[in-house]
Amino acid sequence: MSRPRGADLSTPDADPVGYTVVARRYRPQRFEDVVGQDHVVQALRNAIRLNRVTHAYLFSGTRGVGKTSIARIFAKCLNCVHGPTENPDQTCDICRAISVGQDVDVIEIDGASNNGVEQVRELRQNAGLRPSRARFKIYYIDEVHMLSTGAFNALLKTLEEPPSHVKFFFATTEPNKIPITVLSRCQRYDFAGITPDQITATLGEICESEKVQADPEALGVIARRAGGSMRDAQSLLEQLLSFGGERLTVELVQQQLGIASDDRTLDLLDALSRRDAAEALKIVDLTASGGVQPTELLAGTLEFLRDVMVVAVNPAQTLLAASPRQKPRLEEIAGRWSLDTLLAALQILAEARSRLRGSPHGRTIVEIAVLRVARLENLVEIGEVITRLAALESGAPPAAPVEKKKLIPAEVAPPAAKPEPVEVPEPISSRVEAAPSLPIPWNLEAITSGWAGWAATQGTELAGKLVNLLPAALEGPENLVIQPTTGYNWLVDLVERSDARSKIESGLRQWLDRRVVVQFRKIDEPSATANHRHSSVNSRDDRLRDEPLHLLIVERFEAKAIRVEDEVNETDER
Repeated sequence: MSRPRGADLSTPDADPVGYTVVARRYRPQRFEDVVGQDHVVQALRNAIRLNRVTHAYLFSGTRGVGKTSIARIFAKCLNCVHGPTENPDQTCDICRAISVGQDVDVIEIDGASNNGVEQVRELRQNAGLRPSRARFKIYYIDEVHMLSTGAFNALLKTLEEPPSHVKFFFATTEPNKIPITVLSRCQRYDFAGITPDQITATLGEICESEKVQADPEALGVIARRAGGSMRDAQSLLEQLLSFGGERLTVELVQQQLGIASDDRTLDLLDALSRRDAAEALKIVDLTASGGVQPTELLAGTLEFLRDVMVVAVNPAQTLLAASPRQKPRLEEIAGRWSLDTLLAALQILAEARSRLRGSPHGRTIVEIAVLRVARLENLVEIGEVITRLAALESGAPPAAPVEKKKLIPAEVAPPAAKPEPVEVPEPISSRVEAAPSLPIPWNLEAITSGWAGWAATQGTELAGKLVNLLPAALEGPENLVIQPTTGYNWLVDLVERSDARSKIESGLRQWLDRRVVVQFRKIDEPSATANHRHSSVNSRDDRLRDEPLHLLIVERFEAKAIRVEDEVNETDER
């Protein structure tokens, strides 16, 4: 049996008297043991190999991804009796002391409890002293973002020009809280979250070393629950190993961690996709009765719904929550929902999860979210609606919406009787378009009559604008004046600034078979219209319009006065 990565029972990390937890016993001791941070390991190796080790490093990333472990390994590489080297011997006194955080020349500081100016001043004074026995004096400050502003300012000068025997290693989970003056003096390395596959493989090696049989799916559940943190995964494994038992199964993991089973989560999604609200609430009730917290149920549902979305878009993409044997059920669920409905369901459940924090009514929030998802109809994009409306206005038959291939089993959705074909008379506009195309005469009446039909062929986004941009006049042999309908003068500014003008001119050239230059002109919207709508404007408003300040604003900003009237009942008026 091979020794798992990071396990070295000859080091001081293995306490001969008491019990040492899994996360400490299997902490990485060499660069080769580090999981999921290859980019950081390669950079630090090259720095040692090329003799380009700088004076300050910042390691940022979420909890449990290896920041402290890499800082200790790097310190051993620099201070080993055979160093600087990429491969410290792990047996000298310096390496053994650094491994457990007890070396006198590698000072580990908690930034949360030593965040004042006085502590930093003491650090600056001690930094001038030579190391006791090692090559470098290394200061490792964890959660460095917790230092006060004064402490950061006191550290700046020493951080920029430290003594040649001093190195600074900083670690943080919130690099955005560190002043830019400190960031600019450090080499920053961002640690990535560890993938579930990497965590599962590492947990498998630990179980093998601990002589515990574990199902791969059970370890996969632990890896998903860890959220990219190796330390969290090892702590969960420690909890499960303490429970005892000859084998680590999926059922045991779900029972001990209070997680809804994958099959029950898929049953919930299946009920939601069939819009069976009663069945969905029943599953929520059964899950809560089994001791699963609403937060866990919602988290699991979101993870699997994400995989359903991925299957609907690209079945070949990696699944994060579902196993390969569960993929057919995901495809079945994806076949019942349109993509827009899936996105709406994800948004509803994500909002519900954020509302659960601190709420005493967790189950009620989950049930409301489940019912909202169960009532979702197949949604379509607003652009498709605009296109179909534009086609209806032009008299052409609307394009049939693209139906997704249904994957519903026969027992769930019995085939409906095939309706008898009904002969629908073809619209006149359709018959005209189907005839051999003839050149459109260069006159305003002909262009206006065919405008809506042509606009519907110009794509969803452009068609939505052309509905309210109409031909108004012809000037010369190639100039077409286009004006907006009432209330849509803002469209002129929009199409003038974008590439819509070139698209419109290109489409018109193809339609009219001639060179066309488009000119956009806003329409006049006289104040008479406003006066007609607001006939009750009182004399006070008239006086305000004549005020010098009002006239200056209208002239300077090309503003337009709009009177907003509130509905006030007679009691409020009195």
